[in-house]
Amino acid sequence: MIKKIILLISFLCSFGFSEVLNLDKAFKINNHITNDNVEIRFQLGKDIYVYKKTFNIKIDETSILDILNMPKAVEKKDYKVFDKDFSIFIPIKLIQKYLAENKNTLNLEYQGCAENGICYQPQFKKYHISENFGKIALKELKKGKEKEIILSEEQDIASKLSSNNIFLSLATFFGFGLLLSLTPCVFPMIPILSSIIVSKSETSKNSFLISAVYVFAMSLAYAMAGVLASIVGVGVQGLLQNSWVLGGFSLIFVALSFSMFGFYDIKLPSKLENLINKKTSNKKGMLGVFIMGFASALIVSPCIAAPLAGALLYISQTGNLFYGGLMLFVMGIGMGVPLLIIGLSSGKILPKPGIWMDTIKYTFGFLMLIMAVWLLSRIFGSFFELLGYGIIGVIWAVYIGAFESAENGIEKFKKSSAILIFIYSLMLIFGSFIGSKDPLSPLEGLHISSNIQSDNHTKFEKVKTLNDLNKIIQTSDKPILVDFWASWCVSCLELDNKTFKHKDVMQKLKEFKLVKIDVSENKDENTKLLQNFGLINPPALLLFKDKQEISHKRTIGYISSEKFLEKIRDI
Repeated sequence: MIKKIILLISFLCSFGFSEVLNLDKAFKINNHITNDNVEIRFQLGKDIYVYKKTFNIKIDETSILDILNMPKAVEKKDYKVFDKDFSIFIPIKLIQKYLAENKNTLNLEYQGCAENGICYQPQFKKYHISENFGKIALKELKKGKEKEIILSEEQDIASKLSSNNIFLSLATFFGFGLLLSLTPCVFPMIPILSSIIVSKSETSKNSFLISAVYVFAMSLAYAMAGVLASIVGVGVQGLLQNSWVLGGFSLIFVALSFSMFGFYDIKLPSKLENLINKKTSNKKGMLGVFIMGFASALIVSPCIAAPLAGALLYISQTGNLFYGGLMLFVMGIGMGVPLLIIGLSSGKILPKPGIWMDTIKYTFGFLMLIMAVWLLSRIFGSFFELLGYGIIGVIWAVYIGAFESAENGIEKFKKSSAILIFIYSLMLIFGSFIGSKDPLSPLEGLHISSNIQSDNHTKFEKVKTLNDLNKIIQTSDKPILVDFWASWCVSCLELDNKTFKHKDVMQKLKEFKLVKIDVSENKDENTKLLQNFGLINPPALLLFKDKQEISHKRTIGYISSEKFLEKIRDI
């Protein structure tokens, strides 16, 4: 085992500090101008290739790639690439046509990789086009003289991942994980882990061990799912968001909740339990904790965000599964820091065994039921969600004494809390029947009539096929916002309920053609749509103008209304 660890560390160090061919040697670009054409010559270094998908030539912001004769591309790792020196010929008459329209900037965009798996950042070169006495001339504009082209967030992460030292990348992705730990991606896991700790009545030391095993399994799941997603081209979490898997996991939560109420104890068969106990000694039950942590990451919290998308983009471009998977694993550890803190402090903040511990167990039993309803709401919708929460809340309130007499201060506080839960639960039940969709705003259905006019301004057209989407992109005279959405995606619902409901965002979106693509179900056409744009899972917001995507304004994951307005303000 020690030898394997030493070999692994040696490999990482050699990979992190391996020599990379510099840009000037990897990509030599020259131009040659004749009476008929402007020739752009690309000379590639040894074992260097350029992706066809990322290659583009523009005059100002108009792509002319479709009307040029391109060299033949070859297949490499499921991508088409240019792996030999090549030239692009731009007709002089075409350039003069654009000069007459006062368009005088030639833009080259490309990204390349080496055979050893190292990829370079996307490259952008600008040339000023001038004409004197009928002669065309090109002058390269160096960085600083023109506004630098901005990459989308996930493209920027992928490019930095390919160029940074491995240890700096590890620290960066751990930081990304810490930031993601403050999002709804991690929140559903808190009651799950807490209930496991409570049910075992462990010491602070063992509680931390439980948390560590849970977080390790969660991180491993993110890494494995990410690597597999890059191989097959579709998110594993998305594949698991179907009625059978969600229904099965919901039944597990119901079974766990009934165990919390004391109806029965969940145990492994005696022979298997004895075998595991012999192998794990004082680590009894850790296998179950590991399984729950692994499954929770894939099913309960199927989040996608820019750091994850950046790592997946890097893996798909380079084929370096180990390096990208390692970054995702470290990001998962960062996401699990709050869970580790819960485990470390549980021995101090949770009550000792006794009547209070029984109350805590019952509370987590109801939380398990709420988790089951939350999962099933991805299948049955918001009516089921609000109604389910409301019914559970009413039973919970009665269970903890909403209508029992209170004789001392503690009992009065407990009864008051139970009455508030009861009232809120009734609001949830009422809200489910008046069309409310947000559990945090159960009476919003009362204001539907006053909001009809506003909602019409942000009405999205639903598109189901790639052909239909391409037709809209090619024919729309407005900028286009394409929203990749799923019913099981927490961040998607946040975008709907927060970002798109902001009055300034609604006002600005009147200027856009709004398209929503529902990829909730694992269908071939949904997979085709995601793969066409290099996406793994929702949410993703894509912006198009003049029949082309504004790639640097692509958004992966949740974005606040303020930041979203900044992105679309100048479109």
